[in-house]
Amino acid sequence: MADVDHTFLLAEFLSGLTYEDLPSEVIQQAKKSILNALGCGLGYAQHGPAEKAFLLIQNGRSCEDATILGRRQRASVENAILINGIAMTTADYDDTHLKTVIHPSGTSLAALLSWAEVNHMAGKDFLLAFICGVEAQCAVGNAVSPAHYRDGWHITGTTGTFGAAACIAKAMKLDANQFAAALGHSASMAAGIRAMFGTDTKTLHMGRGAQNGLLVAELASHGFASCSRAIESWARLVSTTVNEDASSALTRGGGYQILENTFKPYPCGIVIHPLIDAALEAHRAAGEYSASTSAGGSAEKVTGIEKINATVSPQCVRLCSVRHPTTGLETIFSLYHGIAVALVHGQAGPAQFSDPACKDQANKQLRDKIEVQIDENLAEDSASLEILFADGQERTFHVEHAIGSLARPMTSEQLEDKFVDLASGVLGRRQADQVIERCWSLNRVPDMQDFIALLVPS
Repeated sequence: MADVDHTFLLAEFLSGLTYEDLPSEVIQQAKKSILNALGCGLGYAQHGPAEKAFLLIQNGRSCEDATILGRRQRASVENAILINGIAMTTADYDDTHLKTVIHPSGTSLAALLSWAEVNHMAGKDFLLAFICGVEAQCAVGNAVSPAHYRDGWHITGTTGTFGAAACIAKAMKLDANQFAAALGHSASMAAGIRAMFGTDTKTLHMGRGAQNGLLVAELASHGFASCSRAIESWARLVSTTVNEDASSALTRGGGYQILENTFKPYPCGIVIHPLIDAALEAHRAAGEYSASTSAGGSAEKVTGIEKINATVSPQCVRLCSVRHPTTGLETIFSLYHGIAVALVHGQAGPAQFSDPACKDQANKQLRDKIEVQIDENLAEDSASLEILFADGQERTFHVEHAIGSLARPMTSEQLEDKFVDLASGVLGRRQADQVIERCWSLNRVPDMQDFIALLVPS
């Protein structure tokens, strides 16, 4: 099987895929993924890394073809893609493909939104292209997991261009050879390292990957050629656990990876979520030691707690071991902060993972009381908290499966609430509700330009 060109097999399958081929559950999961990613993009469109990128492109403003999420100002297609991609992943609140730890929706969606707007794409075609992008990105991720991510690569960044290239190639209706060339070009533009977690650069991985996907698909459409077996060649360079067959598993009935996609109830690393669930349960159960949300952030809230022992999976420590974050972006990768805010405030939303929250004295005080131990046999969606109180009492809170995991997925209603929470401050509640309604019927939208217009404050 050494001479099998898995890159071409994947390209051939995706280029020939039709909307009618898609199972209904795949289409519904795509709508959920799009709604979730749009909410993340709108919620972080006007501050943080997206604001910095916006100020940069404003200085060199030229054409205004495409929508920037949550803004009345417009930009070129390439610049809109960059800013929208950055915004969607700013808070690490976007979706997660658990097998690979890829955030699969944002890169493809950022690229496709702008392309669809200027090319008057129909909703059915949009959904099909988006699914192709997610499937391509996850296929590449499966081929290099788990060593690729474990060894320091940011897998969302390195595989993002493959996903964006696939969705644009599908939107352009490229044939199998052109499609394969686009994937080949992507192998030379795959970048992103985990060392950038907690910095603005981490968000650039998605924004730039989306831009690159547009570029390589356009080049391929003009006959710009690449080598054969490109994904396989790249995989052997960046991973010690290569599974070439995984990159073309979908072509052999391997199942749609988008069905393995999960959504986050908290804006932080997904491996922190079971700890937050446990801490929220502790907050509710031990009101005498945790104040209500309305009581503010005083240090008195945590004086009743002597010590906290957290038992977590190895991946949790590997990814999220920052004890005292100094910025909101760093809180995303702090298991200590996640436990603290949930215990102190009884909440773990965007306000708790922010610049002010990381400096809150009550949160700081509690973070110092946390000790962490690793259980090699513990699943990544499981965790335990053992809380020792000053009066000698002990309480243990165990979470077998975190909310948002495959075992306890967020419902459509919960995703709608999350979208409203993120988007209504930008769009207003009425318009946010309109986006939700239109997203669930995206397959009936005749021109995506009309849908995208709802993502701009009226």
